[in-house]
Amino acid sequence: MNTRWSNERTIGLVVLAILMIATAALMGSAFGQSKAESSAAARLRKVEDRQAIEQLLMGDYPRALDANDWKAYAALFTKDGTLIMTGGSTRKTGPAAIQEFFSTQPARPAPATPSPCPVIAGVNRFMHVVTNLTLQIDGDTATDQAYWETIGTTDCKSEVLGAGHYEDTLKREDGHWRFFSREIFDDVPPRAAAPAASRP
Repeated sequence: MNTRWSNERTIGLVVLAILMIATAALMGSAFGQSKAESSAAARLRKVEDRQAIEQLLMGDYPRALDANDWKAYAALFTKDGTLIMTGGSTRKTGPAAIQEFFSTQPARPAPATPSPCPVIAGVNRFMHVVTNLTLQIDGDTATDQAYWETIGTTDCKSEVLGAGHYEDTLKREDGHWRFFSREIFDDVPPRAAAPAASRP
C-alpha cells in the first residue's frame, strides 16, 4: 500500500514538474515575443521621428525662409522656442517674437543699375540648402547639427552668398517636432555688403 502510494506520488510530482517547465517555457516565449514586438515598435517610431525631423529641417524650414513666410517660419518653433543668431547678439523667444522680428526687417535695397534678370516684386531669389545632418533622438526630444548655405541670383549669375551650420534642440509639441532652440552660425566670412536674407 505504501509502495503504491509512493509510486503515485512520484508520478504526480514528475507530471507537475513537466507542467511547470512547459508553463515557464510558454511564458518565456510569450515574453520574448512581446519584447520583440515592443522593440520593433520602438524602432519604427524612431524611423518615423527621423523622417518628421528631416521634413522640418530640410523641407519646411528652408521653404518658409525662402518664401519670406514668417508666420509659417515662426510656427516651426515651440511656444517657448528660441532663435539665436549673429553670435548670440540676436535672441528671439516664442513664435510671435520671431515672426515680428523678420516681418519688420527692412526690405533689400534695389540694385543701382537695372538687372538683365529682373526679379518680380514679392518673389524671393534666394535658395537655402540644408545638408550634412547629424541627429540624435531621445524620446520626445532631439538634438541635431547641420550645414546650410544660401544660393542667390544676381545679374543672371548664381553664387553662394553665405554658409554655416545649425545647432538645434528639438521637442515634440502637440504631436509635431518643433525647434526648442535653433542657433545659426555663419562659418563663411560675411561679405562687406552681404544681403540680410542670406543669414537665416
